[in-house]
Amino acid sequence: MKKTVLLFFIFIFFSISYSIDLENVKQTYLNFVNVYNEGYTSEAGNLDPFFEELNNLGLYRFYRTQMIGSAEYVDRPTNVQTYFSQIFDNIENQFETIEEKLAFAGFLAYVQSDLSGDALTREKIRSLPAYFRTVQDYKKELENNALTYFGNVIIYSLGIEDEAPFTNIKRFETTGKILDRRFYIYEGEPNEEFDLIIEENLKNLERGIEELAVSGVTGRQLQIAIDQLSYRYVDSLIKETDDQINQVIQIFINEGKQGNNMSYIRFIVYGLLILLSFYFIKKYIWIITIGIFGFELFYLFTFFDPIKDTISGFFYGSYIVTFVFLFLAVLFFKSFGKKISYIEKIINFSIFVLIILLLFIPSYFSYDLLMKENPDFHLSQFQYQLLNDTVVYPHSFLNRNISSLISYLGREYSSANTFYRSTFGGFLRNLINTEVLSQVQGSNVQTNRNGLKINNIDNYRGYPEQFSKNIENFIKTSEMNQRNIKNELDSMETNIENVIKFSDSVFETKFISESNKLLLNTDLTEPLLSEINTFYDVDKENTIKLRSYNTLYGNKILILFFLSITIFIIYEQKIAKYLATALMYFSGILSLVKVTPLEVISEYGYPTIFTSDYKINMLFGIILFLVTSLLVIRQFFFLNKKSNQ
Repeated sequence: MKKTVLLFFIFIFFSISYSIDLENVKQTYLNFVNVYNEGYTSEAGNLDPFFEELNNLGLYRFYRTQMIGSAEYVDRPTNVQTYFSQIFDNIENQFETIEEKLAFAGFLAYVQSDLSGDALTREKIRSLPAYFRTVQDYKKELENNALTYFGNVIIYSLGIEDEAPFTNIKRFETTGKILDRRFYIYEGEPNEEFDLIIEENLKNLERGIEELAVSGVTGRQLQIAIDQLSYRYVDSLIKETDDQINQVIQIFINEGKQGNNMSYIRFIVYGLLILLSFYFIKKYIWIITIGIFGFELFYLFTFFDPIKDTISGFFYGSYIVTFVFLFLAVLFFKSFGKKISYIEKIINFSIFVLIILLLFIPSYFSYDLLMKENPDFHLSQFQYQLLNDTVVYPHSFLNRNISSLISYLGREYSSANTFYRSTFGGFLRNLINTEVLSQVQGSNVQTNRNGLKINNIDNYRGYPEQFSKNIENFIKTSEMNQRNIKNELDSMETNIENVIKFSDSVFETKFISESNKLLLNTDLTEPLLSEINTFYDVDKENTIKLRSYNTLYGNKILILFFLSITIFIIYEQKIAKYLATALMYFSGILSLVKVTPLEVISEYGYPTIFTSDYKINMLFGIILFLVTSLLVIRQFFFLNKKSNQ
């Protein structure tokens, strides 16, 4: 049945064509895709708000990772589809026609697939909430308008209404009445598509109206009958729309198709080349490997994108993790070997420590990624999403801290209250009842002489003995609660510090306000508020530390460096050693080159962000040079000497 919201649609949508202009959808979609692929410019037009929110989404995930990490602690983690749909909701009013809205929803699916490196599929498009909601709203709007249009024609034919958008229809006399005409008055201009449906089904429609006229139904029953008759002709309309929607999806897939990433085939070719070389030209297998290595370096700096090229990223990541672990393990044990010279031990251990440092020290220090340098972030919905993730949501770290803290405080209060009101009171009552005590008034206690004689020892000693056990249990419980409260306070302090140090004053104020709302839900936290308030006194970071694997450029440097070490260690040929050494030094040089803007990974599957105002951590490059030099010294002054003996 039609909802009252139908009136809203009537006022804002006077005339609707159920035919979606597929060519319009295609061109609008392609325009969006082209603007996106060319990169953001001031000429982006109605995509300006999208690019702004895309950047804010990247900042949100980056700040979130810095503050609380990337893990989700819910059964159904929020994904990028949800955030894209939120962006759609916020800027939907930029688009006036259904063609523009469909094109933009499809474009969001395209961007999602681009960020993840996955192919754009029918399922990916349909599962995007923004697309699903756009289609459903359109079909509902279309259905409501059609029902109103056909209903208006029907009540005109029944003689209930004197005007209708389509009047070339037989009129019948009826005594029937409807309760509310508003649902059957179409106030727009005549619609050619609706008229065509009526004309194609005119005889059947007139027959149905005639049956209503002679049936004698009226009031609510007549309205139901009119709706049922109208629905017969709406079904074909919806079916046609569904067919067009399917064509729209195919347009998105065809026009947004980037081609399957077949780069992984090179790994198969590498394997076959090495295998054939091993069987036929084993002596020269190292040349084949060096050639593969050279091509891989070309691919690394020309085509490789660690975010979108997931297969190559998996191979690189698996290799580096495995290689680094084994290499470090060998170095560590060789640092304490008995038959190894003291100097070699020092070199081995130094390389071990330096590579560990290489993975943990920052390679860049960014200034323009600080929250205070991004005031537009506070105008975005993602500021509130970050606030939710850090404190508001029940699964957030701080929310759980506060909930646990209040729980432990409640247990302690309940335990103490029970002890003094029940246990302690019961102890005194037992002593009075057994005449050990004669009276207790305030702090004055009067004993009973007879009650303290030896024949009453089971009472005057037995009750205190039992009470002492109650005291012991109470103290143990209280101590455990106190430890738990302290642990929660320590955890709360750490979690607050992690948020505050990456915040600016605006976000800090909102964060503290939300925290205090939770803390002030009970008066049990009042004694701790002064201590908790000191947790917010945190020195903010004056730079954002970026490790090499936080940036696309740094990823490539790290991969180049460890690939070069592999060649250096595996092959004994001097040309391989020299080439690997040169590339390791080249990695160090690249680490000292400033690339502007530097592309930063906010989180895999999410938009990258950029930093231009940053400085290079010279120590990172120095470590690359030191590791290379120590490997060369280790090889040419110790290992070669041993092989010659």
